[in-house]
Amino acid sequence: MHKNTKLRLGAVASLAVAAIAFGALPAQADPTTPPFPTLAGVGSDTTQDVVGGLTTLAPTVVGSWNAVGSDPTITTITTKNGGLAFKRPNGSGDGVYALSMSAGAGTGIYNNVNILGQLDYARSSSPPVGSNSDLTYIPFATDAVSYAFNGASAFPTDVPLGDTTSDGTVAFTLRNIYNCRVTSFSDAGGNDVTIAPLLPQAGSGTRSYWEKQTGLDDTKLPTCVTDRNGSVEEHNGTALTGTGDIMPYSIAQYIAQGRHSAIITSTVVERRGNAVLGKVGSVSPFLMSGTTLTLNPSFPIKRPVYNVVQTSRLAEPAIASTFVGSMSTVCSAAGQTIIKSYGFAVASNCGVTSIVGSYRLAK
Repeated sequence: MHKNTKLRLGAVASLAVAAIAFGALPAQADPTTPPFPTLAGVGSDTTQDVVGGLTTLAPTVVGSWNAVGSDPTITTITTKNGGLAFKRPNGSGDGVYALSMSAGAGTGIYNNVNILGQLDYARSSSPPVGSNSDLTYIPFATDAVSYAFNGASAFPTDVPLGDTTSDGTVAFTLRNIYNCRVTSFSDAGGNDVTIAPLLPQAGSGTRSYWEKQTGLDDTKLPTCVTDRNGSVEEHNGTALTGTGDIMPYSIAQYIAQGRHSAIITSTVVERRGNAVLGKVGSVSPFLMSGTTLTLNPSFPIKRPVYNVVQTSRLAEPAIASTFVGSMSTVCSAAGQTIIKSYGFAVASNCGVTSIVGSYRLAK
């Protein structure tokens, strides 16, 4: 049996045990019929499932619409009673942009539809931008990101991130791979295999985060890097079709997808395909806590994830009770249990309101 296949099967077995340990948790996403919940949220693919799970703690108060719908033929959503249908925001940047338009920033027009007042929060795996305090980014969990590769290939299972001192050398690092300085690896037979570094679609928080980690400028990507005309959806391992394909992948999403059969939900879809997550600098993405597979808090590439609201609305009862402070729905003991069941680590600063940024006027 191929060594990467063994690695994949071992991870799947651990995830199955983890699912039993956490039990079956119901979750909701994409409310489709009125009356809609008080708060409507869109955005990040990374956190769509965990936030969907958190909605079950207050189902009439908070609703969450996924980044990609279960039916690809339905491309629009309606979030408020009597509201206009608009294109589903896909990714952190797109979600915060839509929230900004809903708040009246810029034109208030999102994909040719006036969406004023149609959104109340955005899911984001990206930090704020700009120097204004229009939006408050409220942290609630911690994620980490590794590279995923095709488990049927002989791609190295441990690759360092690299840094500016190793950039441009022959060092086999993620930074050199994504800057097209290292373009191949040797398979089991000693043959050179061309590496195809993939990025998720535009508007993805994971895309922008990975670009920062690997030293890329989104406006002038190296020629070997591609999102295949926007067809590479983040955290979807079925994109890894070639033996040289690699892509960034949320460790929490990988864990949650492995638990999909135990988390009773229409939102967590097993979409890892043949993806295997690699170590970075000899640090594993996972730890075993008893019989439960968890995110390794020592993994070198980790990030906070947020729910974003208008700063001027922080004191509104529905927003405050859901997101603000350690006693909020999201940060409560029940919320923390759900957060961990979806593969995330709980943020030590869950519910703080000191992180602010400007409205976003484009993806």
